[in-house]
Amino acid sequence: MRIAVIGPPRDLHLQRWGKALQAAGADVIFVGIEPKPPELEPYFSAGPPVACPTSGDFWRRRGALRDLLEEKRVTVAHPIHLTPSAVWVWASGFRPYVPFAMGADVLEYGPQAPPLARSWSLQGKVPHWKDYALAWLRRRALPPLLRLTLRAAAFSLADNYELCNTKKYFVKNKKYIELPAGISLEGSERGGERSELWERLSQLRRPLLVAPRGATLLYRADVILEGFSLYLSQGGQNLALLLLAGPYPPHPALQNKARELEKHFPEKFLFIEKIMSKKDMRLLWQESAALLSAPLYDGYSYALAEGRFAGCLPIVPALPGYLELLTHGYNAYFVEPFTAQNLAAALHDLEPLLLHSERPWADPNRRWVHRFSNLSENAQTFLSLLEAYFSTPPKP
Repeated sequence: MRIAVIGPPRDLHLQRWGKALQAAGADVIFVGIEPKPPELEPYFSAGPPVACPTSGDFWRRRGALRDLLEEKRVTVAHPIHLTPSAVWVWASGFRPYVPFAMGADVLEYGPQAPPLARSWSLQGKVPHWKDYALAWLRRRALPPLLRLTLRAAAFSLADNYELCNTKKYFVKNKKYIELPAGISLEGSERGGERSELWERLSQLRRPLLVAPRGATLLYRADVILEGFSLYLSQGGQNLALLLLAGPYPPHPALQNKARELEKHFPEKFLFIEKIMSKKDMRLLWQESAALLSAPLYDGYSYALAEGRFAGCLPIVPALPGYLELLTHGYNAYFVEPFTAQNLAAALHDLEPLLLHSERPWADPNRRWVHRFSNLSENAQTFLSLLEAYFSTPPKP
């Protein structure tokens, strides 16, 4: 059985999941439309690579995609994300395929969609009116395509129950399985050499909070920055915050605000604009007492899982997806509604707990992640699901 993992080749979710399937013994090829990254092998582009493909590029190459998959004798196509990858496979006519849906794939297009300014496609820039128009069109054009794509799939994976319960999409199709990709638990033990990053971290106060989701509006970095600034202005002395820009381009206004905060409070705030190595990220988690994550919506978050496994206290809004995993006062602290004022008040309330050496939330979080969010075990589970699907005779 050959599996074609399809999607943007530099996407972190695609790389982690595809490599986990390979490590589990699957015959995997990677397929996309962009240039081949050095870390993916074997990778094939459906036609000449395009650095920044548009929706039109995918539509024009739907035949090329089907030809490529048939030429490589692919048994099942496995697009990561519904848009554009799964819609592209659906339009190509190749069957069977099993899409992997994550938070933004459907939650961006539901009744509780965020304001256009905080849309997924606009998160890293100051939008022009044309950008707003395109985001508005996406929200109206994609829902029917998503329903058709899910209906034609052999079955679908959804990375948390909130997605599975999205009546507009999954419940009507009834061919879905909840399966988070999970995180790699290998090499997660404490220890290791400290890098140059620690010269900067050593200047920060402890306990250390980390906001790992990016300096974007979708992840409400503006609220996190304002809330931490308010905490400092109200006399907060004991906590420090590190904001990661992450893999997404930072919003220019938030980038400037973070740099200004770092300039005025070098002992209490640090802004890391480059993508951190796995080793640095692992060591950062070990040094952190809590994590801040404030998206407007979310599926199953890698960052949240990694932080929980390292023993960090999640400080998060009460999103439906988080309520599945966490309990306020037991293994998390919910800030609801997640406003700057409420965040500042929460940080003041949490100071004594975070200053204490004991972390009662750490063991419950670590046990949960180990049981339900093991990347290698979940990859094996998916391969078992595929084997069961292909061993079942088709219905007449």
